[in-house]
Amino acid sequence: MDRPLQDVLKVHCFGCGALNTHGLRIKSRWDGNELLCEWQPEPYHIGYPGTVYGGTIASVVDCHCIWTALAHYCRESGHSLDDGPPPFAFVTASLKVNYLKPVPIEGEMELRARPLEKGERKMLIGCRVLHCGIECATAEVLTVRVKQGI
Repeated sequence: MDRPLQDVLKVHCFGCGALNTHGLRIKSRWDGNELLCEWQPEPYHIGYPGTVYGGTIASVVDCHCIWTALAHYCRESGHSLDDGPPPFAFVTASLKVNYLKPVPIEGEMELRARPLEKGERKMLIGCRVLHCGIECATAEVLTVRVKQGI
């Protein structure tokens, strides 16, 4: 699937929801065995002058990693999002971001995420945040699969 997963499964989430007019509206798509997100911050996502606010970076990472866990689990379990929402969701148990360099507010952020560890219900996702090919942050997000409607 080359199209963004958020265009297939529309949700209200602040980070990725196509149905949330005030959200970040990230888009995650397969790129080999990773999920790729290319996201352009707006001027109001500014932190220190000229850079993206660290909390915004963490929010984009968090949401992209949740989609990474969902996409990998769906791929492995044979559930196609084209068939509708799965009977489960992933939520964040922990989020750790290591900020290596400031991310300039101008230009796209590129996030690349993949599973590092998989358990029965938990999946640890590793994510790299790049700007113009330079790694600006790394992150690990522990995700947990839960039943829908919690």
